[in-house]
Amino acid sequence: MPARADDPSAVSVQDAAGGCAFVNAPIVTRFFIDGCTSVFGICTAGTIDSGMLEGSTQFTLLTLGPGDLPDQLVYSGQLVITASGGALTINDSGALNPDATYFEIDSIASGTGDFVNAAGTLFSSGTSTTTGFEGTIAGRICLLPTDQTN
Repeated sequence: MPARADDPSAVSVQDAAGGCAFVNAPIVTRFFIDGCTSVFGICTAGTIDSGMLEGSTQFTLLTLGPGDLPDQLVYSGQLVITASGGALTINDSGALNPDATYFEIDSIASGTGDFVNAAGTLFSSGTSTTTGFEGTIAGRICLLPTDQTN
């Protein structure tokens, strides 16, 4: 059976030796307007309450268009996660479905502090609410040696 990205017991010896860790944590965000730089006026701020990414989040919507399904929206944006050890900047691509569920693929673009040479892909899914989003963010983050790049 293949390993699941949200299963911390699935960390291989190679992953542990290579500085990789699995993430699986709740993410809750709320819409905000003041200071939002999105041309669509859609930004969120929120929290991740556990794990190595425990901290605050800020998302800025960059593109928005119709999806393949009726009333589905596809989008991209930038998500910044600020944890105690540093920050991750993530390129986010997702779909918001007519039933208010969403799914995103989040590619790590850059990092600071403990995340200065981080690489990996995260996935987020959950539900849109009237005030923001509630879901889970999961995947694998690898902290590469400083002589390697993303």
